[in-house]
Amino acid sequence: MKNVKPLAGKRIAVTRARHQAPALEALIRDFGGAPVAYPCIDIAPPTDRRPLEDCLRRLGQFDWLLLTSSNTVSAIANGLSALGIRPADSGIRLAAAGPATAAAARKQLAQRVQHVPAEFGAAQLARSLPLRVPCRILLPQSDLASASTAALLRARGALVTTVVAYRTVLAAGGADLPAMISRRELDALTFTSPSAVSFFRRRCLSSAALLLPAACIGSSTSAAAREHGFGRLIKPEKPTLSDMIAALAAYWAPASAADQF
Repeated sequence: MKNVKPLAGKRIAVTRARHQAPALEALIRDFGGAPVAYPCIDIAPPTDRRPLEDCLRRLGQFDWLLLTSSNTVSAIANGLSALGIRPADSGIRLAAAGPATAAAARKQLAQRVQHVPAEFGAAQLARSLPLRVPCRILLPQSDLASASTAALLRARGALVTTVVAYRTVLAAGGADLPAMISRRELDALTFTSPSAVSFFRRRCLSSAALLLPAACIGSSTSAAAREHGFGRLIKPEKPTLSDMIAALAAYWAPASAADQF
């Protein structure tokens, strides 16, 4: 039996923003696959920065700062740096939706994260955050973020202030994916956010794309993919990049195993 990597010969589309793509592309290569860059989202500053700046200046008035993505961390870090504010001086506690976001917070904000949910995600963070009523929470988000996280926290009695920390906008460039799909040169898609799914369909209108296996990092992303008509959804047990690519590799495992004899 040959020692063949599970994604050998597979071309996998990466729809993440360019600045976030390298980690996922490296994982695909580790499994033997060939990543195909097709950025569908990009990150831009808020149209009006003043609401975010006002919240950052009042950071000490909040008990918790909730960080739901690495993009949120970067937006907060850039805003604080521009204002000359150190989060540690405010006494605010940090909570992150997952270990990758927590690692980004430690690196960019130079502050320890006090809470990460056992199951990763914004909803899980909202359900598991230790609250003392009244509890004042700052929730910076994308302009496209769902209101559900804030609603879950308010249902628990928290006083939640939401603010747009960054905008999620349509990206451009990358491979000519519609042409690759029409020539059957692409084997699978990867999505790491609901906005990546919706923006992918704005960039790629091919109906054949809906027939490709679509690896989705979590429940909200897979739900968005299902709503857009994707039928072959692959969802990992844990919403991490490594688990997503492992699940994609497992999708082809039976055929791969048979080919090795």
